[in-house]
Amino acid sequence: PESVPTVAEVMRARIPAVTLRTPVMEVARRMLDEGARSVVVASGGSDLVAGVIGDLDLLRALVEGRTEGMASDVMGTEAPATIGARESLGAAVARLREGDRALVVIDGDPPRPVGLLTAGDVAAWLARG
Repeated sequence: PESVPTVAEVMRARIPAVTLRTPVMEVARRMLDEGARSVVVASGGSDLVAGVIGDLDLLRALVEGRTEGMASDVMGTEAPATIGARESLGAAVARLREGDRALVVIDGDPPRPVGLLTAGDVAAWLARG
């Protein structure tokens, strides 16, 4: 039988990270430069995850004229759900089905963000077969 994949095998690794005080336009530039659809927002100088900013959050900020603020002003997801990199994909899918938009993948001791997993990532992985 095939083994169940882990979150680490399906997640988007090396997603950009910014701080709560990173200017919105710098967040947008980082996402554009790195081809990312989202960034993890760290609390100050720590590796604690404060939130996630997605491309739709930036679009909303643009439409609402809030591009002069900081990352903390446009975070679409505060205190995002986390999941361990070694957890099974099945456990992650269950969490996504419960309504989490994205799961910040953590690993290490102390735990640090190492990736992001969304329903779109799971669908893309399944499509690759």
